[in-house]
Amino acid sequence: MQTNIEESIKLYGKKIDDLLIEIIPPDRDDYLSEPIWHHLRTGGKRIRPAICLITCKELGGNPDEALYFALAIEILHNMFLLHDDIEDEDTMRRDQPTVWVKYGIANAVNSGDYLLARAYHCILISPIPSEKKLKLLEIFTLTYEKTVEGQALDINARGATDYTVEKYLELVRLKTGYYLACGMVGGAVASGNADETIDKIWNLGKLMGPAFQIKDDLIDLTVGKGRGGVIGSDIKEGKASFLYAYTSELANSGDKASLIEIMTKQRDETTDDDVKHVLNIYNRYGAIDHAQKYADDLIKQTYDIIDQIPTDNKAVFRDIANFMSQRMT
Repeated sequence: MQTNIEESIKLYGKKIDDLLIEIIPPDRDDYLSEPIWHHLRTGGKRIRPAICLITCKELGGNPDEALYFALAIEILHNMFLLHDDIEDEDTMRRDQPTVWVKYGIANAVNSGDYLLARAYHCILISPIPSEKKLKLLEIFTLTYEKTVEGQALDINARGATDYTVEKYLELVRLKTGYYLACGMVGGAVASGNADETIDKIWNLGKLMGPAFQIKDDLIDLTVGKGRGGVIGSDIKEGKASFLYAYTSELANSGDKASLIEIMTKQRDETTDDDVKHVLNIYNRYGAIDHAQKYADDLIKQTYDIIDQIPTDNKAVFRDIANFMSQRMT
């Protein structure tokens, strides 16, 4: 049974799909259209832009005024996915070959760069007053910058010997927190809300980002992540997940040494038995159960902030927080 949030996402997602075809026309013979639409046609629920439009509406604004910013958020999201797949060496996304695998690294990088340009173009052509447009450009640029900073921490934390939960949280607040809040903040700006409200929504992102990423870490341990049935891709990549951080702090010297040895292997040298061994270590220290409880607690903390947002329909924002804490593609 669909929730109201899911119904709204479906409705607004259709608008975003229609605009994507206008902004990035398919089937052009330009070496960009084909790889980009190979990626876009693999799916995606357009959740981030939809939540931007829902926020704008619930804060008293006209969602049409946030529409092009919402589209920019969706395009940025897909730009990050193209580049992340290269950086993470992921060969499958949504059960289809990633762009770098099908078209080569050079075309994947270039396609991502083009998407970033189109995202900025969307904001620039937004039919809104100049002062709002400038504020949206600032928000978008800040989000892009902070997400890349977080990705830098992520890339260089792989197999780290001194990793902690606090370091993990710092990483995901940058890499995911701004990124998840950006659309909601843009919706607040488009609706004409005060800076005080905008600050509260940024703070929501600092809680929702880690909650989302922890749930994503957990789903990597199932076949449901769209990696062609591969389980434990993060382990093969040596990624510094919440599970790795938590276990690293608790494990005895033998388990920690074994964990680091596997996590620092090259991806193609990490066997299925290695993945099982890491999972056994995680289970030994209760990392999976703790991660689930930690993420749920973060979402509960968002309710205090939501209670301070100037809207009569606070239930919508609680639904958004719960929905965004689940894995999104």
